Amino acid sequence: MDTTTGHDNGEPSAAVLGRLLVIQQAIDALPDDERLDGFVRRALSGVPGIADAHVHLEGRTTPPTAAIAALLGCCKGGAGPAPAGNLQRDIGHEGHCFPIRTPEQHFGCLVVQIADEAALRPYRDFLSNISSTISRVLASRLYEAQLVRLNEELRQARDSLELRVAERTRELEYRATHDLLTGLANRPLLLDRLHTAISHARRDGHVVVVVYLDLDSFSFMNTGLGNACGDAFLRETAERLCRVVPDCDAVARIGSDEFVILLAGLDHVERSSHWLHEMLAAVRAPLRLDDKELVVTGSIGASVYPFDGEDPELLLRRANSAMHRAKRSGKDGMQFYASTRDAAVAERMEREAELREAIPGGQLVLHYQPKLDLHTGAWRGVEALVRWQHPKRGLLPPGEFIPLAEESSLIVALGEHVLEQACRQAAGWHRAGLPGKSVAVNVAARQLRDRRIVEVVDAVLRDTGLDPSCLELEITESSIMHDLEYASTLMHELKALGVRISIDDFGTGYSSLSALRYFRVDKLKIDRSFVKEVEGDQSAAAVTLAVISFARTLGMKVNAEGVETPGQAGFLRLHGCDEIQGYLLSRPLPAEELEALYRKGDPPGWDTRQA
Repeated sequence: MDTTTGHDNGEPSAAVLGRLLVIQQAIDALPDDERLDGFVRRALSGVPGIADAHVHLEGRTTPPTAAIAALLGCCKGGAGPAPAGNLQRDIGHEGHCFPIRTPEQHFGCLVVQIADEAALRPYRDFLSNISSTISRVLASRLYEAQLVRLNEELRQARDSLELRVAERTRELEYRATHDLLTGLANRPLLLDRLHTAISHARRDGHVVVVVYLDLDSFSFMNTGLGNACGDAFLRETAERLCRVVPDCDAVARIGSDEFVILLAGLDHVERSSHWLHEMLAAVRAPLRLDDKELVVTGSIGASVYPFDGEDPELLLRRANSAMHRAKRSGKDGMQFYASTRDAAVAERMEREAELREAIPGGQLVLHYQPKLDLHTGAWRGVEALVRWQHPKRGLLPPGEFIPLAEESSLIVALGEHVLEQACRQAAGWHRAGLPGKSVAVNVAARQLRDRRIVEVVDAVLRDTGLDPSCLELEITESSIMHDLEYASTLMHELKALGVRISIDDFGTGYSSLSALRYFRVDKLKIDRSFVKEVEGDQSAAAVTLAVISFARTLGMKVNAEGVETPGQAGFLRLHGCDEIQGYLLSRPLPAEELEALYRKGDPPGWDTRQA
């Protein structure tokens, strides 16, 4: 008897049975269903009596040969609507069909093409076992997929529920801490923020100003025009206050027509006067509602931490008390809780009002400090410096009024006035036979943030007729490092006008040298603090030499300001500085005195041959 095949006595071969068992185990290990047909077909090719085999999965596999396709057609044709599971069905002498299904799911069938019926007969039951294994594996994977899908649906439902709960929680928290009409903070949130502001002020040594603003006669608007109109006005007032103050989160609505604003991080109380003035101006600006132009004023009361108390509730009460005092004083005004500070704030507001009138009133005058070319010994140009010819206090230096202008919006108007006057004067000198001299004008940080700056410079050059190459705009390094992308774009637009750009006070800020490479800058100005110490302080000398070397590398010129001694000038010329200015050469002069200086010619003793 042949123990390998078992053909002599019709008994199955142990080797073939082992092969069939391995096939069953391997089916469990297949990573996916797509490989099932190919594996079974190859594996069964070694079973006696089988010519070919095919695992047919509905909609997923196709018959590999025409013969298999014909057998598959016979298999389907002989199947009832609900064929019994795992039972062999003969489909003629050519093959067998083994259904692949469970009582709940029909997957397909295992089709076997017969080569020798007698040789195959001992293994037909084992083929049925293989189809059962395939059925079990497919059903298990189907259930796993359904379980994964259900778990995913459950996860999505849970995430959706958590999201809705979180949104509802945020909504409830918002309602608990915000005024629903205006979106501003309400009283509880205001007190919490005031407590935080006080903690920071205590740590940093700053003051906090609590501003209590009440609309004057607002009840008449609700009575005469209706609540809808009153609500619209309140929303507009909230938006106006948010546009005025530095931080909208510091604005709260705590009553029908009562707002509280926190001014934190101030060095001194007087700095709040600008914001108080702007708040009153914003409130009284006309508003058109229902085809009517409405004007409503406001009264402001203010208290100050730490002078008026350290408790948030106490500061709020005292600000409210000061507000009522402002109403009794005639409305559309402001009062501080402490009368001693009323005088200081009133004085500052008076000076701000005077400066506001001084700009159009012609009280601002320009003096010009000449600059010397160290290579040629010739006058290079001038820097325009503003002075205030106060009608009562006389000629005031920039330190007396520029900080006040910078803390308010006046610096923009002041800067534009200086630019126009300086360019007009320089153009006049050129027409008077003093050509080629440039004029440098300082540009404040707030001017740079005003996107009209390029248009303003262009308009001034056209109106005055000054050659753009004779205008130099001096910009401090700190003013361009907050937004490098905007600063780079602005530099390119200004340079496109033909003007020159210098970086003022270089070395005193926090500029990145790598970032400065991308700016189209013509000149670096070494700050006077380094020039002053350049003879006796090695650190100051090293910084000065580094600036000169850096400028040379990038093709920039170098100016040194504040030169007061021959030793300073000699050091700078020896190490390649291009130009200097300072009291060694001349103090800032009125226009007519500078013109007289120009007409005398270049200063003696500064030719390039001097060591």
